[in-house]
Amino acid sequence: MRRVLAIVALLCLAAAARAQSPAAFAFVLWGEGANGEPVAIARAVVERATTCPVLQRASGAWQSMTPRQRPSLGRFDDVLVCETLYPFGEVAAVVVGDRRLELPLVTAGTPRRVLLMGDSGCRGVTVMKPQPCTGDGFTRVWPFGVIAEDEKRSAADLIVHVGDYNYRNTPRDMVLSPRTTGFAQPMTVRIYDTGDLDDEDDVPEEPLGPGYWSQNMQGSPVPDTWSAWRDDFFVPAARLMKTAPWLFVRGNHELCSRAGPGWFYLLDPASVLLGGDRRQEQCPDQTPAGWQPGAWPRALPFEGQPFPVRITPPMRLKLGDLDLISIDSANAGDVYLYNLDAYVEQFRRVAAILGERRPTWLVTHRPFWGVVRKIHGGPAGSEPYGFINLTEQQALARVFPDGLPANVAAVMSGHMHRFQAIGFGDRRPPQLIVGTAGIVLSHNTPVPPSPDDRHAIQVPRLDGVDAAVTGVMDHGAMLIEPGKHGAWTGVMMSETSRVLATCDSAWPRRDRRQSVCRLQ
Repeated sequence: MRRVLAIVALLCLAAAARAQSPAAFAFVLWGEGANGEPVAIARAVVERATTCPVLQRASGAWQSMTPRQRPSLGRFDDVLVCETLYPFGEVAAVVVGDRRLELPLVTAGTPRRVLLMGDSGCRGVTVMKPQPCTGDGFTRVWPFGVIAEDEKRSAADLIVHVGDYNYRNTPRDMVLSPRTTGFAQPMTVRIYDTGDLDDEDDVPEEPLGPGYWSQNMQGSPVPDTWSAWRDDFFVPAARLMKTAPWLFVRGNHELCSRAGPGWFYLLDPASVLLGGDRRQEQCPDQTPAGWQPGAWPRALPFEGQPFPVRITPPMRLKLGDLDLISIDSANAGDVYLYNLDAYVEQFRRVAAILGERRPTWLVTHRPFWGVVRKIHGGPAGSEPYGFINLTEQQALARVFPDGLPANVAAVMSGHMHRFQAIGFGDRRPPQLIVGTAGIVLSHNTPVPPSPDDRHAIQVPRLDGVDAAVTGVMDHGAMLIEPGKHGAWTGVMMSETSRVLATCDSAWPRRDRRQSVCRLQ
């Protein structure tokens, strides 16, 4: 009996030691090299580390890893991010002390199966639509961990996350103390964003005006921190990290005014390893020059000055016969023209890439075309719907007056907290919106005539073109199989692997009243 008790005690001590050991994560992500070719990067994220781990290849060779530059202000001093080039055609593992973090086999060929997901974070305790975040993502109230560990989804050989990883520490407002400002009373301010119009609040967001408030300015009570990133993304995604390389897309929750410092440190694909001008970026200083703690001037921050935002250039990922172009739409105004000139320049760069006429998917957080509640969307005349994204639509019209070229086979996005699939029946590519990986969901728009109606809903003049729209309000992710010439088929699955919709890029071209997906 004593021996049994001793064994139990040792097991308990071992479990306690493991629980207290620093968290460590490893994954492979795609970047674009200076020569335009795809580059696989192994990245390790280790708490309380002072030196980088190493990569051990299956051949037995060891590779050192180099640290990335931490954000300023010390909010990420308790986590070390390191990286190295990852080999093609050979598995490897990151070795952290006595732990091995296994990584997947990676090739630069056309992916056989792509896992598409977005908006995976947990909202937490908020005034509007609060969402419990218990269980590290492994409960139905926050299903990201359930989605991430599903075996069917882990069969993918490319994971595309279309943005919004960190919700629990990206509030809309913050209260600044008199100690920070020097003012007599606490002051509540709205944090800079250019539209987040799918959370169904009663009043749509107004333009932010001439001032720029950031949760990462000096004295902020809610700066971006590693612990929020760890709990909202890395812990629930850990099981999925070893299955396939990632293409990470930036969302509006990763703005520099929100979780941007963590984005550029942890997930952004830009790296010195890519060569050329694709070096790691950082957010500009979020506090105006000369603003001293406790002695702020009675002025709006950055009034009359360029706002300290960062808009990264498009990135092309050439995988076999398929191109994926990632577009940073974090700063694009949803229903107000905001940063239009910057997005005209973005699409000019995209046009240059598309000129090579390779089959292409465009991946970006904010959808080019999304149907939302009329109170939230852009001008729709007498129609019962609103439409987003106005900034991207205007930029597209300037750069592509005759529409996107025929080699664009799909636009894949998140941002809207539901699944929505749109077919246009003309040369315009279909739009997929999969903002369903974890965040509390929004209701269907447009609303079906009856709860059991599974047919596509005809939506007239969506950005000038009639569209056929289907959608569901369920958590889940989408598995897509590329075909020839950029064509694709796909299945939208719930977190319990129930089939919600089947999709085919050819359907809208065959029938103008058919969406790109059919609900099951």
